[in-house]
Order: sequence, then structure tokens, then C-alpha cells
Amino acid sequence: MINSNAEFLSHFGWNGFFESQVLTMSSKNLVVARVVNEEKNLYRLQFDFDKSVWSAVTGKMQFEAVRRSDFPAVGDWVLAEIPPGSERAVVRFIFNRQSSLQRKKVGEVSEVQILATNVDYVFITTSINSDLNYGRLDRYLTFAWDSGSTPVILLTKADLSADVEVIISQVKERFHGVNIHALSKDNFESVEFLKDYMKPGKTSVLVGSSGVGKSTIANFLIGEEIIKTLEVRESDDKGRHTTTSRALYESIYGGLIIDTPGMRELQFADHEAGLAEQFGDIEELISKCHFSNCQHEAEKGCAVIPSLENGELLPERWKNFNKIAKEVRHAMRKQHKWILAQDRKIWKKRSIESRQKYKGWQ
Repeated sequence: MINSNAEFLSHFGWNGFFESQVLTMSSKNLVVARVVNEEKNLYRLQFDFDKSVWSAVTGKMQFEAVRRSDFPAVGDWVLAEIPPGSERAVVRFIFNRQSSLQRKKVGEVSEVQILATNVDYVFITTSINSDLNYGRLDRYLTFAWDSGSTPVILLTKADLSADVEVIISQVKERFHGVNIHALSKDNFESVEFLKDYMKPGKTSVLVGSSGVGKSTIANFLIGEEIIKTLEVRESDDKGRHTTTSRALYESIYGGLIIDTPGMRELQFADHEAGLAEQFGDIEELISKCHFSNCQHEAEKGCAVIPSLENGELLPERWKNFNKIAKEVRHAMRKQHKWILAQDRKIWKKRSIESRQKYKGWQ
């Protein structure tokens, strides 16, 4: 039997999607918990309002894992066993994820890095100063849509600009279908929209560059100064990195919030779904071209060129689409080769172990 507190589970985002997975497995003496922190292959699990424990994965899970996504991540729901008298638990099962925000790991390795899982809203934070960049917002929105979560744009440090309403109007015109809000450090308590997103049972994650105010927002939502913040440099409006790891906290409104380190690089992996969602209008235009291999330069019957000429499609948006689409295609080819190589290593290792066992039986 699975030991769980129904009120806690509901409050922390447990729903029918995860419950249906429990019904398909036989479990005993296990507890349902949510991963709230991760530090060097150890995972902090919360299994009641005031109960949490550090945990490691089983040796079998460690052995069978092929890629990083096979391990727990902040936001995951897991089944864990807490041995009597032990101060550490063992993760025995990871529930399928309802959503997963991930990016390609920085470096040459074509592996993905999971930023947060089972998230309802992705707060894309960007300050109303020189950090405001439409190309960067296109990238973040592609990641957010791909995760299966709902993106929300937060324009922070609104008190530093005299043209806030104009900027908000421009951003709304550019990104249709996305909720956009402005925030300054002095009006957190007066805005109502935060309460709408941060209801009990809902989980949100803050993403954005360093110094855009993510940690300040997180501290307000948590209700105390848990995450260190630093001022933006006056010389270039750039922020300094403050958050060093991902962690999940309960907010003052009952919902959950995950803060992430500021990201200077946002590299794509298998983000085709996000690309299609963010640039659906452009992909629809391309589908109307007379030739399926149209290069959109001077071909007869091209649907893109007239849209660029009459202003329906902004040149900057077309440029961003081509850049991101190229990165996604390249990353997918590279990632699939890497996964195939990893699978071969796993099967080779298992084949050797099987032969060794067979020799031992003779």
C-alpha cells in the first residue's frame, strides 16, 4: 500500500494523470513524494507538509539509465522507500511527466538538461531595459511551448522606464496568445495576476537571463529572503548570476514556484513541437508555397515573399524563425546520433555481463 497524505498531494499538484499510473502498478510500503531540490545525485523529497528526506536512486535505476532524463528532476513525482531507522530514502519509480522544460546541455555533449518538470506555467522574465530582446523572447517561448506548459511573459523593473505602456503594447502586438504582465519591485503586493497563477495545486517556474529580477520575484512569492539577489550593473544593464541550483518552494498564495539559475545560453535539443507552436503562422505560410522545396527567395508561387513585402510577416520574425529552425534541426540530428551511441554502449555492456554470467554457470 502507498502511504500518502491526500491533502498534501492535492496541494502540491498531484492529479489524475499521476493517479492513473499508480493504478497500473503494485506497490507496497512506498511513499509518494515530489522532488523539491537536487544536489550532486541526491534528491530532496517532500512527502508531507512538514516532512522531507534526502534520497538517492536505486542501483537498478542507475544501471538502466541511458540519459539524464532517466533520473529524477526538480518537480518530478516519485515513489520512494524510506527504510526503518534510515535518514535517507531510495527512489524506486519516477512517474511519467505531464510537462518537461529542458534545453541542450551546454558543451559538445548532445544531452538535454531538465530545468523543471510537471509545471503549469513558465514565467519568462525580462526587464524593461536593454535586456528586452524580441529574439530572445522567441527562443524562450519556443522552449516553454515545447515543454507542454503555458508561457507567461513578465516585464520586470517597470519602474525604470517612462514608456511602460508603449512597451507592453508592442510586446503584446508581437506575441499574440501569450499573457503579458509588467512588474516593479514596489507593486508585487498590489498586483492580482500573481494570485491567479499561484493557486494551490499549480506549479510555476521562473526563467530568464541573470539580473532580470527572477530571484526578487521568487523571494516575494516564497515570503522570505531565501534566494540571494544582486543589483544590476549600471554600466551595461547586465545582471550577475545569483541562483546556483533549481529548487521548488511553496508560495504565499499556496501554489508552488521553482527558481532557476540565469541562463546565458539557451541551446535547443528536440524542440520541434515548440517551434511549431511559436511559429505556427510561418509554418502555415510555408505550407502554402507552390513548391515543397521552396527556398523563399525568388521562387514563383512562394507564399512567404508576398507576406514579407506587404508587412504581414516582419523580417525580424522571419529571421528568428529561420535561425531557431536551423538550430533545432541540427540539434536533433546530433542528439539522435548521441542517443544511438549511448544505446549501443548499454547493450554492449549488458552483452558482456551476460556472457560472463553464462561462463560462471558452466
